[in-house]
Amino acid sequence: MSYQLYWGDLHSHCSISYGAGTVAQALERARRQLDFCSITGHAFWPDMPVDRERYGDIIDYHIEGFARLAGNWDQLLAEQAAGSRSDAFLALPSYEWHSPEYGDHNVYAAGPALPLLDAADLPALREVARSAKAVVIPHHIGYAAGYRGIDWEHFDADLSPFVEIYSLHGCSESEDAPYPMLHDMGPRDWQSTACAGWAKGHRFGVIASTDHHGGYPGSYGDGRVGVWASSLTREAIWEALLARRVYAVTGDKIEARMLVDGAEMGAEIQSSSRHRIELDVRGSDAVDCVEILKNDIVLRRLYPRFVDAGEIERRGKQRFRLRISWGWGRKNESVPWSFDLTLNDAAAITAVETCFSGQAIVAPKGVGGHETDADEQDLPHEVLEQRARQLSWRSITKGNLSMRHGTTQALSIEIEASLSDRLTLVVNGTSIEHTLGDLLRRGRSHYLRGWLSEAVRIGPLVPEEDCCVREAFDDEPAGSDRYRARVRQTNGQWAWLSPTWVDL
Repeated sequence: MSYQLYWGDLHSHCSISYGAGTVAQALERARRQLDFCSITGHAFWPDMPVDRERYGDIIDYHIEGFARLAGNWDQLLAEQAAGSRSDAFLALPSYEWHSPEYGDHNVYAAGPALPLLDAADLPALREVARSAKAVVIPHHIGYAAGYRGIDWEHFDADLSPFVEIYSLHGCSESEDAPYPMLHDMGPRDWQSTACAGWAKGHRFGVIASTDHHGGYPGSYGDGRVGVWASSLTREAIWEALLARRVYAVTGDKIEARMLVDGAEMGAEIQSSSRHRIELDVRGSDAVDCVEILKNDIVLRRLYPRFVDAGEIERRGKQRFRLRISWGWGRKNESVPWSFDLTLNDAAAITAVETCFSGQAIVAPKGVGGHETDADEQDLPHEVLEQRARQLSWRSITKGNLSMRHGTTQALSIEIEASLSDRLTLVVNGTSIEHTLGDLLRRGRSHYLRGWLSEAVRIGPLVPEEDCCVREAFDDEPAGSDRYRARVRQTNGQWAWLSPTWVDL
């Protein structure tokens, strides 16, 4: 079977329950940089706290948000169905079910229909999902059991083929994973990580999705899911999800695939001979390291082949990745941006990857879309025109919330050029020029209105070899083995692949 890679966000929110942004806005924003999404409604919380003195505000906005979703559920399903078209863009229905005892779960169906049904506990929710031909997916699993993280004693892979290990909440892959939990719900607990679940013998794949509450599915850096599917149809995407041909990325669309004895990620196979491992990674920026893990122990560390600047210059025309980032300035000041990028006649733009994010909303401040820091425009960031040597786009940003909470935006542009070629970037009327050689493996900063003003960073320009890791090798069996891979780029973007299981 031949598979293609599709990108989505299966967990995003808007004002249909509580959050910001409309369903129409969320769908349009998703369509600009994803192949599929799910706008998830906050729906039920059977074991919600009853201590009003301590949790009164939380109780109230959840109850109001649940009622809002119930009253608009048919509208949500209709808008997602109307916004879907095979081979172009799909929206899958879902709702969220909260529980301190069992952990939070999302209920998904291939759609376009899904009944909105509550359940008293997790076993009952599974029965509801089974009757609807749906799945029940744990998310932000890394919080401690009993505190809305996962309790692996209650896990059932039959209806939970994968779990969400990365979102705005942080990363739950392992004890030493990047992106710790910083939400007021508490720290990461090792017993709730994916590695702890695999160690208990559970078999599940992994995804990332944003859990963004600002009507911006696919918000860059907050989590996306890659799916290897035969086509962009409901049936094919659903089959790939159930087969666990899925993996998690933080933001960059890192293309990654690992075969074990010819089997895709998520598969369970039998073999008593040496296992053939084949890995193919193509990042959106320079790859720092790829780790192949066997039973959660690093089996190999792989690195791109380094090509020195002299060889790159001698080659002449070749393929690069160029990153352009913008934002900064004062945090409370909105800045509209207009960009026109032009390459000289010998160079060409071959692909553009948007790295657009919404305002950082992970916890609602109110019900019904009353967040004051929500995106005001339907499309706050938009590519306007792409030609062979020209690219135009617009954006609106505010300064970073803190030194650890970025609000910058970016594009990753694939080009064919030589180091002697030149680019001209006109930003809000200011013209900036560089040779590509000036940007090789380094970025250059330009301030538009002096110190403490908005700024743009052009570069780094990264050779294609820096972004790619390909390897094939044989490995001796050690019993029932679990193989997986994780990818780290030099810019801090990650990918975590679902495991493949090999039994004797």
